[in-house]
Amino acid sequence: MRTFIALDINNDVKQTANDTISKLMRMGFKASWVKPENMHLTLFFLGDVRESLIDNMAEHLNKRLAGFPSFSIEISGFGYFRFRNRPRVVFLKVVPSKALQTLYLEMRSELKKLKIPFDDQGNFVPHITLGRVKESPEKWENLLKGITVPKILVAVDSFTIYSSTLTPRGPIYNWIYRSKFEGGLMKNER
Repeated sequence: MRTFIALDINNDVKQTANDTISKLMRMGFKASWVKPENMHLTLFFLGDVRESLIDNMAEHLNKRLAGFPSFSIEISGFGYFRFRNRPRVVFLKVVPSKALQTLYLEMRSELKKLKIPFDDQGNFVPHITLGRVKESPEKWENLLKGITVPKILVAVDSFTIYSSTLTPRGPIYNWIYRSKFEGGLMKNER
């Protein structure tokens, strides 16, 4: 099962993301745009994982993070990753914080202990992907400099483990587990 671990975002962020995508489209950017219901902050992309391992991983992560203090993440700004002098991925910036970094490192340590492989690029850059760019207009850098995003706070008191099913119309995400820091692990019994 194609799996990832993420933090959910609120409707304010989804609305801002949609507004930003609309601006980018009007500017002439063509991309695989992320649907609002699929937006999240990815902590770990795990790839294909056996279902029995997911159950074990969820229980271990839930136990390790029980009592982790709730915190807020701040969405502020717009950014992109470039590839060969073109924008590759456009996103909303998440301001790095000590709490977010600590959460990431705690989870990373537990995944390594459980020997669950994950996409580990060594440098965690928190962001909310808006789209994967296929075509960009001339003078794209100047256009992107003009994009502003208001500051939005998102409360974080849990994490979610998702499955991702690829389809011709885009990925379909379904939550498998939700873990609250104050305790409590919910499994989606679909």
